Amino acid sequence: MNGLLEKTARRLEPLRGKTLALGVSGGRDSMCLLHAALNCGAVEKSQLLAVHVNHGLRDQADSDELFVREFCLRNGVEFRAYRVNVKAESAKNGLTIEQAARNLRYAVFYDIIGNGEADVVLTAHHALDNAETVLMHLFRGAGLDGMRGMADGGALPVVRPFLDVYPCELDEYCAQNGLKFVVDDTNFLDDADRNYIRLNVIPLIERRYKGAVRAINALSAECARACDYMESSIDLSLITYSDGAVLIADDALIGGLAARYVRRALAYFTTVDITREQTDRVVALAHMRIGASVELSGGIVAAREYGRVALYIPRLECDAEYPVALGGNYIDGLAVDITRCDVSPQSVKGGAVDFDKLDGAVLRFRRDGDVFTPFGGKRKKLKQYFIDKKIPKRLRNRIPLICRGDEVLVAVGVEISDSVKQTADTAVKAVVRLRR
Repeated sequence: MNGLLEKTARRLEPLRGKTLALGVSGGRDSMCLLHAALNCGAVEKSQLLAVHVNHGLRDQADSDELFVREFCLRNGVEFRAYRVNVKAESAKNGLTIEQAARNLRYAVFYDIIGNGEADVVLTAHHALDNAETVLMHLFRGAGLDGMRGMADGGALPVVRPFLDVYPCELDEYCAQNGLKFVVDDTNFLDDADRNYIRLNVIPLIERRYKGAVRAINALSAECARACDYMESSIDLSLITYSDGAVLIADDALIGGLAARYVRRALAYFTTVDITREQTDRVVALAHMRIGASVELSGGIVAAREYGRVALYIPRLECDAEYPVALGGNYIDGLAVDITRCDVSPQSVKGGAVDFDKLDGAVLRFRRDGDVFTPFGGKRKKLKQYFIDKKIPKRLRNRIPLICRGDEVLVAVGVEISDSVKQTADTAVKAVVRLRR
């Protein structure tokens, strides 16, 4: 059996019985993948679904789609074509054309897997692609995880049978089998990062260091093993999720695996372009004052809290205010219930009030200048009260307040003001609760 077929069979053998969605552009690499999958003997033709994503970026885009469609028709392979608007995606999200195309392509794969139309995605990325990825990650400042290259499919079940296959093997396979393919002229333009590395950087390195690409891939494999080992060594109980934030305990940020914990925590938000600079900035917060924060990519904020660092995406501030009434009161997706209830003021934390003392009050979030007289305590600025209660800064703007002017009468779910407590003369006893 041909060497390429042997490698393909070895990778696909564990997938017997599963439906495989193959990304097929019509280029050399993906046509080799489709042809090898059909002929390696590891899977049945009925398991294969050829998926072509038409990016609409080139004049030849429609003819490429037709080329793949006709190949599948001749060979009895199920075929699906999807058309996406890459330019609109790029403009909408401020992405390069290359990034936007990749996002839309993988969105198609996610839908196919999510809809149950396939179990696994196969892509034709090969050894040179992996080396390019390692260099791209290196130049962008990625850490050890970036050096592992393309081996990990992430949340999507991806198998890349050609990761140990080099372009010369693909050329030889096409020649031996008379396999035709389309040529994307944009592959020879060095405007995109990957193309620049393929066309300029790698040839320059290889002229000086023969076998450099193989050395890069060997490093990639070694880094993958090291990452897997470190991943198995972390204590997941030190990363928790609460109130819309991912929390990393200080204990996770003071050892040799600190960056590993940060990367795992950031993966709640994104797995793209987590650089060493970003992880270092988060780790540094463990040694800063309470309240210190840094802004990361993707709108993520990391903030020093009490015994931990929190990662979160801030909500837009809400300036709305609404009169309070018995029953349900609502603000920015939160519900505050005020109900008649004859209970001891101490039986419901911060909630038992004299409703008549809320006359003319409104429900809103905190503002500069707010003051508060806690139950049985002295009047102080609301900001100082929150600091004394060790309430993290990110949560303070999401605590509903019942106020009259700048006087806070109830910090809902936290405490009531001494001025609205129940007394022997209270006519309408009520309880204020944040609905969970």
